[in-house]
Amino acid sequence: MPYNYSIPETFRNKVFLFCMDTFSNKHNPYGSGNYLDTFWEEIHAMLRYRHGRLSLVPAAEYSNPGRASVIYLLSCKDEEFIDFIEYIFRVECLSHVTQNENELVEEINQLISSEGLGYELTDFVKERRIESTQFGDNQEVIVTVAWPQIIVKENQAMHSTAIKPVLVLLGDPGYKTANTEYLESLEDYRKEKWGDSLTKCCSSFESVMKIVCEKKKWKYSQSDTASPLIKTIIMKGGLESHYEQPLAYIAALRNKYSTAHGAGVKPKNVTKNIALLGINLTAAAILFLANEFKINK
Repeated sequence: MPYNYSIPETFRNKVFLFCMDTFSNKHNPYGSGNYLDTFWEEIHAMLRYRHGRLSLVPAAEYSNPGRASVIYLLSCKDEEFIDFIEYIFRVECLSHVTQNENELVEEINQLISSEGLGYELTDFVKERRIESTQFGDNQEVIVTVAWPQIIVKENQAMHSTAIKPVLVLLGDPGYKTANTEYLESLEDYRKEKWGDSLTKCCSSFESVMKIVCEKKKWKYSQSDTASPLIKTIIMKGGLESHYEQPLAYIAALRNKYSTAHGAGVKPKNVTKNIALLGINLTAAAILFLANEFKINK
C-alpha cells in the first residue's frame, strides 16, 4: 500500500491532542504542573519567526497564542505543519513533561503510522561532555547534538533495512559530523532540493570513511575526497578490488549530477530518483563499512 504524503485534518487533530495531553502532564507519572500555555507561547513565537509574521491570524479575537496557533496550523501548508512537529521537541518546557524524550518521538511516529503517512520522526541524538562549572570544577553534562526531524519514507523495506539502521549507527557521538550531513541530506530530499541532498550524502560517506581510517589508524589526509579514501580502505582493509567500483559510485553520482561542482553551460538535472538512489546507496555503503571493520559500536 503506497504512502500518503498529504497531511490530513485528522492527523493534525491527533497531534494537537497529543500536545494537550503531553504538556498538561496528563500521562506523565513523574511530572507535575500544567505547561500547556507555556508550550503554545513558545510555539507561537517560533511560528511567527519562522514565517516572518507579526501575527499568525488577522482576527483580533484570536490573540491567545494557543488559539491563534491551532487556527493557523489547521489550514497551513503541509510543509509548515511538519515544521511545527519538529518545533514540539525544541520548546524549553519539554523537560518538565517527560523523562524520556524519545518515548514522545515514538508516540508521534505511531500517530504518523496510524494515518499511513510516508514520514518518520528521527530520535534525539545526545552526547556526554565534561564541562567546567562557575566554581572551577568539572562535571559531566548531557547535551543534544541533533533534534528530531521529519524524514520521508519512500519504501518500507529500504527504510527498515538501510535508512533506520544507519541513523542508529550515526547517532553515536563519534559520528556527529557524518550524522549531521546525512540528516541534512534527508531534509533536503524532503524539501525537494535534490542536488543538495546528493551532495550532502557523499559528504556523509566521506566523513564515515575518515572515521574508519581514524579508528583503524590508517594514514589519510583530512583533505582526501572519496576516491583516495576508498583506495586507502580497500588496500589497508584487505578488501578485494572489486569493492572499489560500487563504493566509488556514490562519489560518481555526486560528481556527475550534484551541485558540488559547477555545471558550466549545461544545467545539471538532479531528479528525485537520482537523489533517492544517493541516499540509499550511502546508507548501504556506510553500514557495509561499519560492519566489515567492526566500527559500529
